[in-house]
Amino acid sequence: MPSTPRRKSVTSSPAASLFGLTAPLLALLAGACLEAPATSDSDGTTDGSSSGTSTAMPTTGDDTGTPALAEARYFVRIDDEPVPPVRLEMDRAKVLEVFGEAATKQIKLLDVDSAPLLTEVLARIQSSCGTAWDDFTDVVDEKLPEDPKHNCATTELGMTYGPAWKTSPQYAMVRLLTMTPRNGNVAGTALGPLWTYFHDPKKHNNAFGLSFEDLLAASLFCDADDLDNCVTQLNSFDQANNPAFKAKEKQLHTTPFIPLAVLADTLKVTLMQSHPNINNPDGTLPVTLYDALYDMKPLADKFGPFGVPGDPDYHPGLLMHDDADDDGTDEFTTRSDALTADFKMAAIADSNLRLVEGIDASAGAGSMFISTAPAPLSFDFLDETKVQLLGIAPAPIVDMRMRITELPTTVPACDGTHGDGATACKTNLPDAPLGGEKYVWGQPLWSLERIVAQAAYTAYKDRSFSYCFIEGLPCDALVSIGAASDPAGWSVFDVKVGVLPPKPQFFWELLLGVAQVAVHDFTGPDVNDVDKDLNKTEILNAANGTPEIAEGDANPIFALKNLSIGLTAEQMIAQIRPNLQAQAEFIAKVILGKFWKHNDHLDFYYRRGSDGGAPLLFFVAPSDPRPDPNDPEALATYGYAKPGFFADPELATRLSKTTLDGVTDTEHEKLQLPAGETTVYMQDDAGKKYSLRFFVPTGADPTEIVVHVRPV
Repeated sequence: MPSTPRRKSVTSSPAASLFGLTAPLLALLAGACLEAPATSDSDGTTDGSSSGTSTAMPTTGDDTGTPALAEARYFVRIDDEPVPPVRLEMDRAKVLEVFGEAATKQIKLLDVDSAPLLTEVLARIQSSCGTAWDDFTDVVDEKLPEDPKHNCATTELGMTYGPAWKTSPQYAMVRLLTMTPRNGNVAGTALGPLWTYFHDPKKHNNAFGLSFEDLLAASLFCDADDLDNCVTQLNSFDQANNPAFKAKEKQLHTTPFIPLAVLADTLKVTLMQSHPNINNPDGTLPVTLYDALYDMKPLADKFGPFGVPGDPDYHPGLLMHDDADDDGTDEFTTRSDALTADFKMAAIADSNLRLVEGIDASAGAGSMFISTAPAPLSFDFLDETKVQLLGIAPAPIVDMRMRITELPTTVPACDGTHGDGATACKTNLPDAPLGGEKYVWGQPLWSLERIVAQAAYTAYKDRSFSYCFIEGLPCDALVSIGAASDPAGWSVFDVKVGVLPPKPQFFWELLLGVAQVAVHDFTGPDVNDVDKDLNKTEILNAANGTPEIAEGDANPIFALKNLSIGLTAEQMIAQIRPNLQAQAEFIAKVILGKFWKHNDHLDFYYRRGSDGGAPLLFFVAPSDPRPDPNDPEALATYGYAKPGFFADPELATRLSKTTLDGVTDTEHEKLQLPAGETTVYMQDDAGKKYSLRFFVPTGADPTEIVVHVRPV
């Protein structure tokens, strides 16, 4: 028997390194032997030797014969060594090194429910100038409205509004969140004439026992099915006979116009959903591995301004950049303590890589890594024994600067005075906006005006009642909301006491009008001596036509620290695991990168058709990772016109099949060789044809074979 070539040691075929480790480790991950198939003597070479130091010999046990003229002889084998798992342990720096910045930005860890965060944010803002705004002092009606007793200098957040906090946009927002029927001053708004009528010194803010504050509280909060009883409890005359009625007055008078829970839900579907980097109605905030590794600082940019005004997807941002003035120095640091200094990620992954030996008919024997699954590694992030996440703070907090932006001009109400009649205005709803961008439903979702209107709509969209607050012939002050044939929420103030009532309009647009005035014009001299102290020059919290904040400048920014993220460490990990599992394929490909870079450009290889199954010849398919001969950083295009193994040089009769019993693969052309000598033909991706003369040893499991290759 002629000598058979010895194996030569691998120096170039293992794939690129893993985490900077050497090629032999990657071969180990693939369960591979560090020896590749060797070429024999060919076309006149007779000593049968080859380079390398191995003395292992093939076990075919058959005489493979002397290679014919221009025929090369090679052997290939299957290695059934078990594949070891991959073990990783990474701290913060190692995670960045392994994954790289680009990939960490794509790996999502969490979808943070913003509800707890928004609830805390709004509560902090509401109380940032004190908590006396909802106090109820039992005073006569003529002493109303009650002073909210704001003092922003008494809280940490309030002090960030500056010494001139009374004219700051932040304080304007505080006033909106703390406005109640008892402390609200609506002079200068559409309700102003009616407010002024009640607060005329001659009227003593009392019409048959009802104050303006009673009328407003009833319109906002009295149950339509219990109107008479509710209004009776607000009536000061009736309270004189039943002191217990005061409890109802206290409840309704000190309730904010818009509940915080409603406003929090509204922010989800307006300010947050409209941001291109959030874009979901649930208000969940996507947090990536990159965000977490950098202590959430990137969130200030991710959820900050997007695009420029005029762009279809422009958004002014819900967070401020840390260096908002672009002077190179951060005025604020967005940060979280979610990942502690002890953070580590430990993982065990099963390798799906296999090193197969085969032939490039035009170049010789070689090997390449293939993956038996879509991803080269299999992670089970749901298994706590295989993946551990350590060093996450028990109750993570975050510091951030939140912003809200208003429009440059006032948004009018659809009340019949802007080119559309009452009939048309009754159709002006969020899902069917009237007038293009004229009214509030045509405004950007991120705008303060749209947010206020949306919250008021949510709170009062089903409001329907009608009540006579001042008896007359038949009624001197009838307030109807969604009454008779009007749609729910359509408000009509039918007042016959010599004042100009608001035009008929939806109640939420009326409240938006009140808010727009209150935000900008909120102080003025007490020319009507509203508080009955005979001082008409003192400054009260009431509009006087001279705004303190110009239209377009009410853009509050809140520097909020130590906010709860709303998740415990256990809750975060419980959400991180399935999120990572959903991205396991991407993660594995990032970790191993271009593992195929040093693969040989094989035409076919020898491997089992299934675990423990029979050895088969596999003709390469489009999914096999073969580097481009001219660019090893890119995969080669698949250029085979007639893939497979044939019985004749003309390639007329194909012997291989894509489907074989007991083999799940249906992509590759496959052929099971019988024992002994078999000759088949193939064509490579350059269009050249070759004769392949195989020698297979006898036995049930031929793991080593010899092939003679000759051009035809």
